[in-house]
Amino acid sequence: MLPTKMIVNNNEIILKEILPKKSFFFNMTEKLRIVFSIFYLAIAVFFIINALNSSFWLFSIIAIGIFCNALYIAFFRWILKYWKLKNHYYSITNQRVIIAEKANGKILKYKALNEIEQVNIEMNAEYFGNIIFGEPEGISDKHNGSFSFFLQKRGVNFNEDKYAFFSVENIDEIIPVLNELGLKVNKTFY
Repeated sequence: MLPTKMIVNNNEIILKEILPKKSFFFNMTEKLRIVFSIFYLAIAVFFIINALNSSFWLFSIIAIGIFCNALYIAFFRWILKYWKLKNHYYSITNQRVIIAEKANGKILKYKALNEIEQVNIEMNAEYFGNIIFGEPEGISDKHNGSFSFFLQKRGVNFNEDKYAFFSVENIDEIIPVLNELGLKVNKTFY
């Protein structure tokens, strides 16, 4: 159920309101992140086991930090992602795309249509997937990686796309709306 009132600008018309499905769409990047997070969790468990057998207290503190980070990457980020799917909804207007709270219609994030250079749609054969407004985040980000080994500038990027509609059903009904707004739409099927 969508909220009854969302405050929009003057002359702004809501063209499409979208309620995300409470399940996840796994593209190739996300599948690689899952494999890496399981590998990273295994390394963290190894560090914890060795830290318990070590009398060096600094090693124990570092191992606990690595283990907590690995738990977040492997499991807890999915809980946060599910919470966002459960509590957010999306709108496309004639002026911007909006991510809002489902409970009260409060706008959390928006991007003006004139700021969107491209729309990347990742979907499966049933037209379920993600709509990304801009360039999608890749598996590795050489300059701003959110995770790296040995403090290097390369690593696995776990950043979410900032302006994206996640877990959207019936994307085939949304693409004509985006095309009418003059947005360049790139489609990728998984």
